[in-house]
Amino acid sequence: MQDKATLRQTLRQRLRALDEPARVAASAKIASHILQDCVPHGAAQTWALFGGLRNEPDLVTHLLPALLARGVRVCFFHIEQEALQPRVVLSEADLKRGAMNVWEPQEHGTPVPVAELDVILVPGLAFTRTGARLGRGGGYYDRLLARPECRARRIAVAFEMQIINDIPCEAHDQRVAQIITESGLIEALAS
Repeated sequence: MQDKATLRQTLRQRLRALDEPARVAASAKIASHILQDCVPHGAAQTWALFGGLRNEPDLVTHLLPALLARGVRVCFFHIEQEALQPRVVLSEADLKRGAMNVWEPQEHGTPVPVAELDVILVPGLAFTRTGARLGRGGGYYDRLLARPECRARRIAVAFEMQIINDIPCEAHDQRVAQIITESGLIEALAS
């Protein structure tokens, strides 16, 4: 098995090779699968989204307006003292590029307690079908998901090429329950 640093380098190269038309098409399919398979009708929920890196699935173009239209309270994360703090976003106009070039809510976005999140869409460089996750190395999502008050459903969002067979895991690494790719929903298997 490759170590995390080598895997990160390999996955970054794979993602850089994905051309823009393929990324856009896959992102639209991912949004469609999320809406079809993960959003309950008529239930008020609070979701946390991510986005902004060039090689990540685009959750802003298709998913954000569709969730808002269904009455979902949508949050994006603002980084505060090395922790992810969810804040309400009412439209794409409420987003700005943050220090790490990811979408963050504007300062006027209402903070939401982590305990109120029903669903967290989780980014990463790679995932296994058993729910293991390889992040980008900052530990932000591992710290968030490890918080005792974080009881949200964890759904990884990735391109199919990011699903791999094995990821070295450490005690602090957090797993996901489901993975959505352009091919559909993957229920994470017990490890």
